[in-house]
Amino acid sequence: MGAPVRGTRLNPGLPPPPPTANPGCEEEYVNADLLTSGVHSVRRELRFIRTLKRVDVIVWEHSFTVDQFKPFGVRGTFTSNFELVGIEGNTILITPNRDSNSDLPVIDSPGYCESDTLDHASTEADCTEMNIMRKFRGGTVSATSQDEANSNPQHTALGLMHLKKLFSEYSHPPHPLSDKEKDDKLYNMLPLFCKVFGNSPSSDMMEKFRDILSFCHEVSRLMVTEMRRRASNQSTEAASSAIVKFLEIENCEESSNGWMLLSALNLLTAGDASLIQVMTTVSVPSTLVKCLYLFFDLLEIEDPDTAKTGSDFTPKERRILLQKIFVQVLVRLCSHTTPAEELAHKDDLTLLFSAITSWCPPHNVMWRKSAAEVLMTLSRHGLSQPVVSYIHQKSCVALCIDNMQRVPELSPLEIVEMFVAVFCFLKDSSEVSQTLLDDFRSCQGYLFLSEFLLK
Repeated sequence: MGAPVRGTRLNPGLPPPPPTANPGCEEEYVNADLLTSGVHSVRRELRFIRTLKRVDVIVWEHSFTVDQFKPFGVRGTFTSNFELVGIEGNTILITPNRDSNSDLPVIDSPGYCESDTLDHASTEADCTEMNIMRKFRGGTVSATSQDEANSNPQHTALGLMHLKKLFSEYSHPPHPLSDKEKDDKLYNMLPLFCKVFGNSPSSDMMEKFRDILSFCHEVSRLMVTEMRRRASNQSTEAASSAIVKFLEIENCEESSNGWMLLSALNLLTAGDASLIQVMTTVSVPSTLVKCLYLFFDLLEIEDPDTAKTGSDFTPKERRILLQKIFVQVLVRLCSHTTPAEELAHKDDLTLLFSAITSWCPPHNVMWRKSAAEVLMTLSRHGLSQPVVSYIHQKSCVALCIDNMQRVPELSPLEIVEMFVAVFCFLKDSSEVSQTLLDDFRSCQGYLFLSEFLLK
């Protein structure tokens, strides 16, 4: 029996390179200022902060009340803008965001649209993710010694001085360098860059590292080149496996070139619009969306819970860590308009609509949820009239409805989740234009919804 039909699956076509409370799950307590009332799915937001490790700024579109937190054993409320300072024991420390950028993304699934029943179903998995992030914080490096070093202004200043020297030698070498030599030098700088700016406000990159735009360009170029190199002339299964193997963390951060490259890019995406523009010019958004689409074809992990000799992480834990950081990068990118327009220009925005309504094997469902996170962020922060016009001209809404209707392998719960994602996108798009709501009606979306509910 052949593989199940997965809806309208498109070929991403990467071009070749150029020359909550649960047994065994500790509750997190949040120190924050009391403010005003909030939104529906608090549990979803709590699960996300439990899984944080290297995230500089987290922004929610709403505040939460103490009463909403009480059932989950959490004190305090979140402001609409705040900055993560660190984690001490079972306390996540936050402070008002100095940048006060209200346009930063809500970094998680569209929790405000999800039902409490669906939310509760994944509590156990979220506790697993929380424990993995704790293990990552304490297992790959000496957390205490690194935090002390990063908090020491003298150590940070010395690291920044060395980073500037290394990048100056990279940009103006005494003799011509081959492409491999340049890449090796850049890889050697990435751990230092992450240590210098990993616990600093994102504004420090612009203020203290005058070559940050050039550095961002080189990191972005290297990421795009590495992804294209591994995807070129390969089947989707081989390409996705090669990309994941490169990006996943190995025995430690510093020895994992792909992981450090992704981590550096994650820090850069927290910067201002000029850094996002540099990444967009080099085609980082479209390249990563193609990779996300390829991940639907990843093979199931063999021995997912057995760590290799010398490794702190099991294959399953490594995959979860990759998924968290990878989607973080895309979500941060899609909180700006220019990456969304680049996706439309490169004709890759259609891939996200196909992804959120395509069948995929159970072990890859997390990538479909990741695609929904990215698309929801884009709908809230990245929509412009040219992007809406592209979605209309490409019949993306009709593509979603067609996928949901004609793939028999989709379960009712999966279709509900797909409807949630589509409706959230339509709701947000209506603030820009009514065009996509009209598209939903013209492709018999309301009729399909009513028939589905009556079954």
